[in-house]
Amino acid sequence: MDHATRTIINYFKQINQIPRCSKQEQRVSRWLWQWATDRKIPVKSDPAGNLVLQVPASNGFEQAPVVILQGHMDMVCEKQDDSDHDFSTDPIHMVQDGPWLSAVKTTLGADNGIALAMALALADCPDVSHPPLELFFTVEEETGLAGVLKMDPSLLSGRILINLDSEDEGVFIVGCAGGRNTTIDRPLDVGTLEGAYDLLGVSAHGMKGGHSGVDIAKHRANANKIMARLLSAGIAVAPMRLVAINGGTGRNVIPRGCEVLVACRRDAIDALVKRIGSVAGIIKQEYKTADPELDVHVDKKGPAKAGQLGATEKDTAVVVNLLAALQSGPIEMAEDFPHLVQTSTNLSMVGISDNALVVTANQRSSVPSRLDAICLAVEAAGRLAGATVHTGIGYPSWPMNRKSPLLQRCTVLYQELFDDSPTVQIMHAGLECGVIGERCPGMDMIALGPTIENPHSPSERLYLPSVEKVWRLMVALLKSLG
Repeated sequence: MDHATRTIINYFKQINQIPRCSKQEQRVSRWLWQWATDRKIPVKSDPAGNLVLQVPASNGFEQAPVVILQGHMDMVCEKQDDSDHDFSTDPIHMVQDGPWLSAVKTTLGADNGIALAMALALADCPDVSHPPLELFFTVEEETGLAGVLKMDPSLLSGRILINLDSEDEGVFIVGCAGGRNTTIDRPLDVGTLEGAYDLLGVSAHGMKGGHSGVDIAKHRANANKIMARLLSAGIAVAPMRLVAINGGTGRNVIPRGCEVLVACRRDAIDALVKRIGSVAGIIKQEYKTADPELDVHVDKKGPAKAGQLGATEKDTAVVVNLLAALQSGPIEMAEDFPHLVQTSTNLSMVGISDNALVVTANQRSSVPSRLDAICLAVEAAGRLAGATVHTGIGYPSWPMNRKSPLLQRCTVLYQELFDDSPTVQIMHAGLECGVIGERCPGMDMIALGPTIENPHSPSERLYLPSVEKVWRLMVALLKSLG
């Protein structure tokens, strides 16, 4: 590991000592503020909690245009089922395996802690010549870009922005998808499980999950959709009554697990177990390459307790049909970039609250009218099931600027440094650039970063050699802009 990479990873380790799930960024914000204060760097903030560290220019670069380095403070907090990690108090335990850096049974937080670390290292290194810098660190990016949507545009004076929240080194992002979340709320008709009812537990787990944007086209299983197929197969054998369901952990995460408790007539239990097990075997075969750890458990729980409640057979069928009808995965591919997803939807979370089914779906598209269309399809499925639906305002897409001077400069520098051409593409995920560009007209922007695999999942890992390449590019770019 070279000196620059060690410096960046040392900053990253310090950041990972601080719990920083979305909506809990106060401690890392205070740490960043203190870091700036110790170096006599002015800091500005807005009521939302977004920060700007105003780093003075290097000698001789004072008259250069201000450059913004941008990332977000929060991280997606996911862990394996057997982990006792407490994200509210525990630091991230990082481990290195050859060229890869990961965490023990949790997300690593490289999305987007490595951006903070990179920006701090660039600002603090005396050997890096740079223009005036604004280190723009936002909150609640992972909850629908909530922090940047509430940004005060007057925080920023620069009109050149480098977003460090991309996850493939050598790929320059010059546009992104917009997104919206839809909530489906369907009251359930429930009653006591009187008579000869036995309980059956069904769990689908072990899936890779991942980011519901950048990983949506990797053919990974969605645990909520898998459960819909299993329950549909069960209902074809005998009626069931839904007692409990819990699937998914975040609106921007492909669900890795789903658990259900159902009640059925005692004389049908064996046939149900057999049928669900048979379909589970078929599903596991389908995903043997993309999701080889996918597993299904079916457990007989014995007789229902006196007074235990369950949805009626009719409403249970409605729930199963709704989950089966809701699409999840890529919907359309981009015309300009045929290998990239243009429009997608993710059946993110399913649960029961106050005797009502609550479903959350996340839609994305780089074409605003197609985002409208996929949201309409999700809403229609909910309404046909007798549910109340609500789609949030969401966040805008970032239209591609093919004539961006910043893109042209980065491309030339990359070719000179690495004797290779970068890939230029649009990202199928929400980037804060879309909001910033809308709030700050005239902003010339690009997104880049080191290679991160499996973000938003406990399999997240950072490719260390890519950190050094991004550092070299950023050093050259800042000098060039000066």
